Amino acid sequence: MPELIKAAILGARGYVGVELIQLLDAHPKVQLTAVYSRSYAGQPVHQVVQGYSDQQLIYETGDFNQLAEQSLDVLFVALPDGLAVRHQKLWQQMAPDTLIIDLSADHRFDDGWVYGQPETNQAALSGARLIANPGCYATGMQLGLKPLLSYLLPADLDVPTAFGVSGYSGAGTTPSDKNNPQRLADNLLAYKPTDHTHEREVSHVLEHTIRFMPHVAAHFRGIHLTLSGKLNLSLSANEVRKLFINHYQEHPLIQVERAAPEIQQVANSHDLIIGGFACSTSEPGHLVWNVCLDNLLKGAATQAVQNMNLALAVSHQTKAYEGIL
Repeated sequence: MPELIKAAILGARGYVGVELIQLLDAHPKVQLTAVYSRSYAGQPVHQVVQGYSDQQLIYETGDFNQLAEQSLDVLFVALPDGLAVRHQKLWQQMAPDTLIIDLSADHRFDDGWVYGQPETNQAALSGARLIANPGCYATGMQLGLKPLLSYLLPADLDVPTAFGVSGYSGAGTTPSDKNNPQRLADNLLAYKPTDHTHEREVSHVLEHTIRFMPHVAAHFRGIHLTLSGKLNLSLSANEVRKLFINHYQEHPLIQVERAAPEIQQVANSHDLIIGGFACSTSEPGHLVWNVCLDNLLKGAATQAVQNMNLALAVSHQTKAYEGIL
């Protein structure tokens, strides 16, 4: 029986950090040995994270350089965008077998890191050491588009679009209009209408240009996406749904439904739901459909745990959905 996975979280103060702590606490093969947060330094984790089982673990500040001395099996980096990329030498200095999973956008375009979308890149994740976790919106868009790639018209004829609405937890904990409940009450805020990081991420990963229009609403967690595109042939809504069912039949976290999914179905859930397929009768090939997922779980922490399980499957005999299902 392999030893428990020795894990640490860098940037454990944020919403995703809390989700990771809870998931790793429930994982049968993980021992969370260190969590880092300047804001909570010195406080017991169980006083901040409801239900956390270890009464002794406390938040640390710690020098980043000390991480290399801890012989970690996995380090989750949940820092704001722009911070992880500043420490490239540190990531290379970690123990040779330490797995690093970066949940920020810093390494999603870096060929030296494996892009960690577990449903679509599973083979590359086995034994990986540097993994870039996908973005939350990007996860919904690419899983919503992937089964249709061979059916989409070329980008010079039609560009798929995504209208997205996220709960305000997606804006992080640093105060702004995008996470201010008073500003968002009975409201909807549009932001970053062009060149959003997740727009570039999906276009890069799928090798197909997409357009993305993000918004933030008053609910706390959950993403709703309305996707639109034109196919190179006419299919019925039922035919499209069956295509998606066949494509994701071996992936238990991806659910395909007839009706349009709703945020209430995915909040606090590991599932991503695709549905609401509607084919235009006046414009052959025009398709509209919906995707919903929890931005903090399937869009971030759940995927990070999936990536850990796949990367450490040989060394620690982890199963793909261990600690999740």
